[in-house]
Amino acid sequence: MRPNYCLTILHVSIFAALLITLDADGEESDCDVEIKVHRNTIYGADLGEDLKIDCTVAFCNDPPPTVSWYKREKTFVPVNVSSSSHIKMEWRLSDHLEGKSILIFQNILRSDSGLYQCGSGSSLSHNINVTVYDYVVANDVMHTTVTWTTSKPETIEYSWRFVYHVVRITLFVILVITFCVASMCGCKGKSRDTPSRRRQPSHDALPTTHIYDNVRLSAL
Repeated sequence: MRPNYCLTILHVSIFAALLITLDADGEESDCDVEIKVHRNTIYGADLGEDLKIDCTVAFCNDPPPTVSWYKREKTFVPVNVSSSSHIKMEWRLSDHLEGKSILIFQNILRSDSGLYQCGSGSSLSHNINVTVYDYVVANDVMHTTVTWTTSKPETIEYSWRFVYHVVRITLFVILVITFCVASMCGCKGKSRDTPSRRRQPSHDALPTTHIYDNVRLSAL
């Protein structure tokens, strides 16, 4: 039985593609940035006070990744940390491959209440709830006005890395199916075009009986 070379090549190609894909996945998973913020983290501060909120980030390569802060309103709004803003940002390295991005509110305002998130690349933290308390003195009685933020259940955080993996796997499956179909069609075509190797009787060879009859007639 002759080996099916087309099928062998197909199996080797699929195995090599799987090894390359798994190796790439392993390298990427080892270098993912991890955001360490607990769910339902809450900070509170009095109006006009200073407040610091932090975001722990674990990474795998130097230099440390760039961390950005966002405030969740109707959309994600980048936090203004420019020199003219009362909000500043610091980075503190706590370990060789781990650090903290700290958001500092100087003389916190009532409008600073809200939900904040930190992120780097495709990684995004859980919500950080900031609440500002406003104490008002009226008729020698202190009233507390609290600016509450409604913490809605967190929606699913779409990760571009997840979308990338889905698209890549889909393309890989389509490529394998296309290659399989093309290889099978090629193998079938070759088998159909192969001429039959059955032995055909030779027309040049004359039967022995005919030669013997001709010699006897000539002798008579």
